Amino acid sequence: MRMKELRGLPVVDPTAARKIGTVSDYLVDPAAGRLAGLDVTPLDGGDVQRILAQRIRRVGGSAVMLTARAESVPTSASEVNDRWLDSATLVGLEVMGDDGTRIGRLVDATFNQDSLMIEAYQLQGSGFLDGLTGKHNTIEPGAVYSCSRELMLIGTGQAQAAESGATAGAESASETAAHEKIEEKTAALDSTLPLKDADRLTTPSFETVADGQPVSTSST
Repeated sequence: MRMKELRGLPVVDPTAARKIGTVSDYLVDPAAGRLAGLDVTPLDGGDVQRILAQRIRRVGGSAVMLTARAESVPTSASEVNDRWLDSATLVGLEVMGDDGTRIGRLVDATFNQDSLMIEAYQLQGSGFLDGLTGKHNTIEPGAVYSCSRELMLIGTGQAQAAESGATAGAESASETAAHEKIEEKTAALDSTLPLKDADRLTTPSFETVADGQPVSTSST
């Protein structure tokens, strides 16, 4: 289900078997990748109330069903996480890659109606053709590693590849330096002065012995 489809849905309290209001806005927790809550306008026109995610049993196609013990509570600053995204913040939120490349802007998100987990963020591409065709790309929640009400950052893999390349380059340089030291030591050994004749070992000599005669005899 798309987030924009939430607005206008009636909210049903099963305990009293009545509609307590209609959804006026939603809140998304990008860190948890989940619908965080709903702002509900009461049917009597009173103050907007907030329904937190743990109080929502399921979001149906025709209504939001609360848990049996659900209670609506007035909106208060203490319940508003600064990093939660409402519709006004999510739609149009700039998305940038970890390599510094601008990806585009969000236009919506889809979520699981039972678990309330975000399935994908829908992205309006920044390209000219994307704007003409209305083409949308999606971003998996797992790709998001940092998000505020100003900017969403996603991993593109290029920054990690650059770091890996730098590490590999450093290791290669270290190995090259080690090989050069070994070669220097080998060259130094090869360049030492030759041994003097007096220091050389004498060449062993052998005496020919007739067949059948022992090489040496021992006295008994």
